[in-house]
Amino acid sequence: MTVRLWYPPLDVYDAVRRMAALLASWKVRPPVRERLYILDFYFANPPLLHRTHMPDEVRKAFNSLHIVRPEKTFLSYPSPPILFQKMAEVQRQALQTLIGKGLIDLGSLASGAVVPSIIGRELFDERMIQLVPEGEKLLLEFLTSKFAAIGEDDIFGLRRSTGLRRLSQ
Repeated sequence: MTVRLWYPPLDVYDAVRRMAALLASWKVRPPVRERLYILDFYFANPPLLHRTHMPDEVRKAFNSLHIVRPEKTFLSYPSPPILFQKMAEVQRQALQTLIGKGLIDLGSLASGAVVPSIIGRELFDERMIQLVPEGEKLLLEFLTSKFAAIGEDDIFGLRRSTGLRRLSQ
């Protein structure tokens, strides 16, 4: 019998769930694709948030979540940029699925922002947010309110903070 370990960061269906939850909970200016991808990366791999640079008040909020450091977890993580690039195709497919189902507003997407459509907002608020386990809700709140605000004016601040960059959209 062959046994395979399920790794949520590389699962398209879990990426759809994570992105929908992020969009349903978003507190700051609507994200561009790369910002959504970066936040999804940390939603899927929260221990790697320890390796980012954050302003003091954001770091204090993060520390209150008591997320285990990557060195003390069962998994061994590759460097964040390598894992971020490995997740690229999965994230692209997940966003394309949301777009294809009519859950993302195409007008906003054309101008660069990833915003749920009217149907998407309704579905994300009513159904998808229920798929977030209680243990992830505090992390989701942190990511969409505090962490998403890093470099809110442009993507460069978030790139500097995380060391992550997606060259192709």
